[in-house]
Amino acid sequence: MAHAGKIEIEVSPGGPGIEGTLFSDSKLFADAFRTIIVEKKLAAGGNSGRWGKLRSDVHSATVSRMTYSYSRNGRTFTRTYHARSGPAMEVVLARNKLIGVDGNAVSGTSGTSGTSGSESEGSRPYSMSEEDIAKDFSERKYYPADTPTDIRVRNLAPVDDGIVRSSGKEAAIHSADAELKIFRQIEKDVAEGAVEAGGTLTGYVSKAVCPSCTAAAENLAEEYGIDGTIHQLVEPGAEVGLADDTLLQSKEASTQLKLARKDYARTNLQRNAVTAPEEGGWLETKAVQSIEAEEAARSLAQPCGE
Repeated sequence: MAHAGKIEIEVSPGGPGIEGTLFSDSKLFADAFRTIIVEKKLAAGGNSGRWGKLRSDVHSATVSRMTYSYSRNGRTFTRTYHARSGPAMEVVLARNKLIGVDGNAVSGTSGTSGTSGSESEGSRPYSMSEEDIAKDFSERKYYPADTPTDIRVRNLAPVDDGIVRSSGKEAAIHSADAELKIFRQIEKDVAEGAVEAGGTLTGYVSKAVCPSCTAAAENLAEEYGIDGTIHQLVEPGAEVGLADDTLLQSKEASTQLKLARKDYARTNLQRNAVTAPEEGGWLETKAVQSIEAEEAARSLAQPCGE
């Protein structure tokens, strides 16, 4: 590359546009669970504990949306990547004893009542097998269809000789992080010529970016000359930077997003009451850019000290 790029990771103060964008994506990921549950007739299985844990896995997973802009033959193109942390839905459902290894519903409600649901799928050790990767690929039918401009990022094996990998003492825990999935997909797209290197990345993440994904972002930027900014909402329990007004606003925005996602999961993922969602689509990049511009203008219009 002509230059080594740099991707900044900043604390976002949130706002209706950012929270709304991430909530829009999180709804579509939750709706995918609704669709597979209805199709496979899983709603009558399990017990209250298992369903509570499933809801927690759905609303606690990290959601990330990143738009990559690049130039080709003098024209600018964009591709937006949508990802949630964790394995394929069948793997999540199997962990919660709602689906068997054969992919069919588990009959009866026997078993333990489940755990408290404080731990998300994306934060648990997960080693991607070829079978799990194949399951995630087959589940593409439950999401809005991929287009040249919008991609639902699935679990991928690392690119041969690629540089995007989880790292650190707890690398296995972060192998299915939402951000890492997107970085891996971008690396794959560059390698296959679907996008060009040397572009600009603008991202939003529902939780603080971990050191493993921070390192992966640095490697991606340096290797492929990518510049950009990732805006992270910081959950209340996370320690990120100094406790200034922006961090406090970010934690409040994170809380509001969490409550909205939790309410959506509670409303739509109840045993014996799951219904198929209406057909949806990813929020268009132009709509997000319009929201960003409106929020920037509103921020600049604020008197000093407010």
